[in-house]
Amino acid sequence: MTSAADYRAELSQKIAQFFSDQQQGLDIPPALLYRFEGFVEAGLLMGYITETEVKRELVDGAQYYISTAIAEFYQQDFRLILHMRMREAPVYASSPES
Repeated sequence: MTSAADYRAELSQKIAQFFSDQQQGLDIPPALLYRFEGFVEAGLLMGYITETEVKRELVDGAQYYISTAIAEFYQQDFRLILHMRMREAPVYASSPES
């Protein structure tokens, strides 16, 4: 990656994958999440992208892959963090032992 344009293309791909995985109900490993957050931070520090631009990408990705409610959540949050939307695991009542 040698330019801001390369960085932005990679970021768009990572954001699409992040939200697509959540839409499909896939588990996102913490290590992958941390690397993604670090990638965003590096782009900010290098001046390849601004916080406003990152937030716009996150809002657009949430809107496209998940829902308007999640997109609004990203819009209203003043922090620049990744929010996980995971489906609830099924809970089954245990049966009494005989």
